[in-house]
Amino acid sequence: MKPKRLTKNLAAALASALLLTSTGITVLSAFPQKIEAAAVKPTTAFALFEQRLQKPSSLGLAQATLVNRIGQMTQLEANLAVLHLENALKAYLPTATKRMNAPVVQLNIKNIYTTGMPMALARSKVRQAEVRVVLQDLEGMGYKLVQDGGFMPGLPYKSFKVYKPYVSKDLQVYIDLMATESEQPMAAGERLMVDWYQIIERAVQYEDFVQTYKTSNRAAAMTEVLERAKRIVFNGTTKTPLFDKKTQVILEKAAIAYENTLSEAGPERIEGSRLLTQLDDFLLLVEKNGDKRTQAVIDYLNAL
Repeated sequence: MKPKRLTKNLAAALASALLLTSTGITVLSAFPQKIEAAAVKPTTAFALFEQRLQKPSSLGLAQATLVNRIGQMTQLEANLAVLHLENALKAYLPTATKRMNAPVVQLNIKNIYTTGMPMALARSKVRQAEVRVVLQDLEGMGYKLVQDGGFMPGLPYKSFKVYKPYVSKDLQVYIDLMATESEQPMAAGERLMVDWYQIIERAVQYEDFVQTYKTSNRAAAMTEVLERAKRIVFNGTTKTPLFDKKTQVILEKAAIAYENTLSEAGPERIEGSRLLTQLDDFLLLVEKNGDKRTQAVIDYLNAL
C-alpha cells in the first residue's frame, strides 16, 4: 500500500535544513587548510589557551581561559581555539570512557541516575569516593554525562555556544548542528530517540554541509556523521528498524514522513540532493515490492 501523503506542513522543518545552504555553512572554508601561523605573532590570550590545552589535567582551565579571554583573540585564533578544544576533548575521550566503564562507576551512577542528570549532580550523589573522583575529574575537563546503554562521557557541544559571538558564521552553524545532535541524538542504545521527520531533516542538513564545503577542515568528520544518518534513514536501528521484523513491511510512520518530506522538497530540491534522490528511488522500489523489504530492496540498500 502506497503511504498516503499527509497534510502535515514540513515547510518550517525543511526550511531550517535548506537554510544551511543559503546562509552558508563554511565551517572552516574561511579557515585555510594550511595556515602561515608562524608569520603572525599570536595574542597573549591565544598563547595562554594553547599552553593550558596541552595536558588533560588542565583541560578545564583551558576552557575557562577560552570563555574569559576569547574576546581578546582574533577571529582566526578564536576559530582555531574552538577547534583545538574539540580535538583535545576527542583525543582524551577513549581514556575518559575507559575510566567511566569501570563496573563500580557504572553501578554507582545507575543507583542514582535520572534522565538528563548533569555530571556535577551525579558526582554529588554517588557514595563511593573513588567514583566521585572520576566524575569530578571528567566534570572539570568539561565532559557531559551521556546514557547510551551504559553511562559515558560526551562532548559538551551545547557549552560551545558561548563561543559563537567570536567565531565566524560558518563555525557558529557547525556548533549548532553538533549541539543539536549532542543534546538529542538520533539514536541511543540502538533505539531511535527522535521521529522519522527529524531523522531525514538532519541527514539533509549534514549532506548540505558536505556538498557545499568539500574542502572544509571538518568535511571528513561531517561526512562520517552523514553516513551514520543515512544508515538510520534507510535501515532504522536494531531496536527501531525501518521494516517490521516479522512482516518485513516498511513502518507506516516512516513512509509517511519520507513521502511528506519529498513532497515538501519538490523536484528541483530532490534533484539537487543525492540523499533525497536516493530516498525517492527507494520509496518507489519499496512500493513496487508490496511495501516489503524484499531481496530487490536489500540489493538496493547494499549498493548505496
